[in-house]
Amino acid sequence: MEKIVLKKNDYNKIIKHCQQKKPAEACGIMGGEKNKNKARVTKVYLMKNIENSSEHYLMEPDQQFEVFRDLRENDLELVSIFHSHPHTQAVPSTEDLEMANYPEAIYTIISLENKEIDLRAYLINDESYQEISVVID
Repeated sequence: MEKIVLKKNDYNKIIKHCQQKKPAEACGIMGGEKNKNKARVTKVYLMKNIENSSEHYLMEPDQQFEVFRDLRENDLELVSIFHSHPHTQAVPSTEDLEMANYPEAIYTIISLENKEIDLRAYLINDESYQEISVVID
């Protein structure tokens, strides 16, 4: 996988969700289509962080179950799991690497550390990561 493609309105929806939840981490799921070289997001699910923490996130289990059911019913793939870093860079933390339980997913991190939003995407495998391109169209 070389890149993830987001529509501008989906990007804005994610950023708004992250900003509204600050100082806690925000989280969510992106569904869509994937091929060998790119993933295209077609649906964004804003999730509740039941940890309500600025350093951790845990998606509400019933809500997560409903999202996976919706993905199946709409013939969509899990494209990305996203969360914000309210006070740190958009780089996977040690905890992010340990909690990356979906190797097929792209992990997207949104840093709210500075005035300018920094959104980055990663492939995470065996506690190592590789950054991929993010395209907003």
